[in-house]
Amino acid sequence: MPCAFFAPLLSSSLFSRLVRDLLGLEVVLIYYPGHLATAVQFTENIAGDYVAMNGKRYVICDPTYIGAPVGATMPKMDNAKAKIILLE
Repeated sequence: MPCAFFAPLLSSSLFSRLVRDLLGLEVVLIYYPGHLATAVQFTENIAGDYVAMNGKRYVICDPTYIGAPVGATMPKMDNAKAKIILLE
């Protein structure tokens, strides 16, 4: 596995754990070939790109997309083809 994959993996893992443990919000991992991001189920309606799973809306929050606002998907990443990984 290329080293470039490990930075997003670590960033997304740490971010998802912090959001879950400190804010109590549900988080999923979003797997794109060669990239890993996160998405958060907010308690209020947040505009932006999202994925849906089990009737819940998860807004893209990619900690590796520097300077991007909540709800922004990194260019060339296709949310329709992404795999959603539910964290327990």
